[in-house]
Amino acid sequence: MDDVNQRAEQDLPALRQWVERLLVLTNRITDNVQYKEDDHIALMALCFLSKQIDHTKSILTLMPSRDVILIARSMIEGLCQLLWAAKDANSLPLQWRTFTWVHDWRVMQAKIALGGFVEPESRAAIQDALKQYGGQFLTNKAIEARNKGASLPADPYHKNWRTGCPIRQIFEAVGGDDLYCKLYEPFSDWQHWGSGGLGEAISWQGNQIVYSSLSPIDTASALAVAIQCLLETVKLVDTHLGLGLTPEISKLHDEYIAWGKSGLEARP
Repeated sequence: MDDVNQRAEQDLPALRQWVERLLVLTNRITDNVQYKEDDHIALMALCFLSKQIDHTKSILTLMPSRDVILIARSMIEGLCQLLWAAKDANSLPLQWRTFTWVHDWRVMQAKIALGGFVEPESRAAIQDALKQYGGQFLTNKAIEARNKGASLPADPYHKNWRTGCPIRQIFEAVGGDDLYCKLYEPFSDWQHWGSGGLGEAISWQGNQIVYSSLSPIDTASALAVAIQCLLETVKLVDTHLGLGLTPEISKLHDEYIAWGKSGLEARP
């Protein structure tokens, strides 16, 4: 085992303890939190926090498997999308929320195409919602057709609620350039079966190729990602809803940073 993986393996027990300590705090926030129905950023942040907690628990279950970076990659993407939405809290969280109707419309269309039955009430609810919210999700091609009075494409909507905004642009908008270049993009190679990602998992032993699903450095990176994503998300929730947990969050954050620095100073 090389020095980097050896140091990572030594850090794993402590990183796990930090994650478990953070989970105790975040679980408290998701219990019986009150927010207003029209507070769309509150709903979005709480949903994202719940999923980040779920992802973190999955990392703890899977470690030390190399597949933890698949989950960590998703956590990074979720964090940056949430921070991006929070920068325009008056419109983007509602956009995220109302894209549900586009999703439901696509499910309905697929069901109809297969000869399935759709309740008239459900069909009406989806159609009414799209009359109110669907325009913001139209593709440029659909908008052009509408302006010309022509028929819209069979599916006139963007693929996701971000309405065509590239994920890298979202990372850049929230200052996540390093996250994208140093973690998200390298993790993507494993996600998409790239030769580089698989190459790191194999080695030659004599005349045989040996595959290993274990990687201490990837596991340590995934745990560090989980800590950052949970901290940033819980901080946003606490600040927006005024839950009064700022001192606890700051204390945990500062102690974690101090632990990381002490480890770096102790290493040759």
